[in-house]
Amino acid sequence: MYMFMGKGTVRELGNQIDKVLADIKDIQAEIDRDSDKIDNELNSCSRELINAQTTLGEIQPLIESLVAQVGQNAPDHIKVLVGTIADGITGKVKNTLNNLAEVQKNVKDVDKLTDAIDGHTDKIAQKVKEIDSITDKVQK
Repeated sequence: MYMFMGKGTVRELGNQIDKVLADIKDIQAEIDRDSDKIDNELNSCSRELINAQTTLGEIQPLIESLVAQVGQNAPDHIKVLVGTIADGITGKVKNTLNNLAEVQKNVKDVDKLTDAIDGHTDKIAQKVKEIDSITDKVQK
């Protein structure tokens, strides 16, 4: 590269840099839109997880009611059978609730990552402004 450049050459370089910066801003906007979509999907997942947890939480009282109703007049072998089945269902529900709680934690972790991405794009925006300021100086 030459040590001395004409005003026109400097302006041309400044314009080329401005074009690259515009492209960076477009990419940054795409990242922001995708991050917003991820956040929306995470919020939807979180709502559905809460609904599933609520529904599963309602199973235990129903099972207890069933066992109480069947147990009143049932022969011993039926009481044992119903109790065993109820315990199996209750165990499955508890395991599922634990799995859903873990997924809920994962959703929160991913949400933190999308916030971090937003922070990174903000840093890029700041650097783009700095470069814009520099190119404005050389284009005058």
